[in-house]
Amino acid sequence: MNINKKSFIMKYLKILVFLVIVMLSIESYAQIGVTIYSKNSFAINTSQNKKISGEFKTFANCDFEELLMEFDVFYNFKPGKHHRFSLGMGINGTPFQGFDYFQALTIPVSIEIYPLKEFRKISILFEFAPVIIFEDNPYLRNLLGIRYSFGE
Repeated sequence: MNINKKSFIMKYLKILVFLVIVMLSIESYAQIGVTIYSKNSFAINTSQNKKISGEFKTFANCDFEELLMEFDVFYNFKPGKHHRFSLGMGINGTPFQGFDYFQALTIPVSIEIYPLKEFRKISILFEFAPVIIFEDNPYLRNLLGIRYSFGE
């Protein structure tokens, strides 16, 4: 790996760390969650108890230079006893690959189901998202995940 490529990767890694810290500090007093998805991906999200929440996903099923990352903003509808619907918009890209940082827009629709009545910290998450790729055909992505929410 040459010097320019290393400095390029370090520059965008610093930007990524900064964005994650900003996202977490915006709602640091609130509930934070971690989600593990079915397609070798994981996410950190802010509180779903607010009307607007954010989620940062990393799809870790490829080489480091092709690592796909996504940032979504969700509108959370009023929750039911055992579920919650959310509708969002996001952007994803590969920050460590060449000059094409952003690859697609996403419109995720998710339902979060709380299988345990008295313990709402664990939930099952189903997400469907049209992915509108800038230089290719759009497709429909589906994710299945398990979320653990910290805090109240």
